[in-house]
Amino acid sequence: MKFEESPISMSLSYEKVELNFGKYYVLDNYFIMEVNEGEHLNWDKLNQLLASLRDKYGYHKSLAYIANRVNAYSIDPVLWSYFDKDDSILIAAAIVSYRDSTFINANIEKQLASIPIKRAKNLLEAINWVNQLDELQ
Repeated sequence: MKFEESPISMSLSYEKVELNFGKYYVLDNYFIMEVNEGEHLNWDKLNQLLASLRDKYGYHKSLAYIANRVNAYSIDPVLWSYFDKDDSILIAAAIVSYRDSTFINANIEKQLASIPIKRAKNLLEAINWVNQLDELQ
C-alpha cells in the first residue's frame, strides 16, 4: 500500500519530496521511499537521494530508511555496502515487501548491507521497528 493511501499517513506529520525516480516522505527520524515502477536504483540515483536528504535533514542527522516497495523496480544490491554506520546518514533500513520475489531480494540485500535491515510485510511493522531503534532515541 502506498504511504499516502495508508491509514497511518493520516496520523503522522510529514513532507513529501519528489525526485525524478520516485518520492520520499520526510519524518523526524526516518524517511519512507517509494521508487517509481521500472526504475533501476544505481549510484547516480543514490547520490541524488542522499543530496536531497542532506538538504532536508542536514549533515549530522542519523536516519532510518523505509523502502516501501509498492512498485516493481531493480536495485544494485552493492549499494547497501555503501552505508557504513560511522560514515553515513543512514543507520538502519526496513524493506516493506508485498510480493514473495521482493521478500527474497530483501534477503540478499540484508546479507550485503553494512547496516541493520528489517524485512517487513507492511508499513506499520516497518515504522514500529524503526521507532524502537536505540540509535534514533
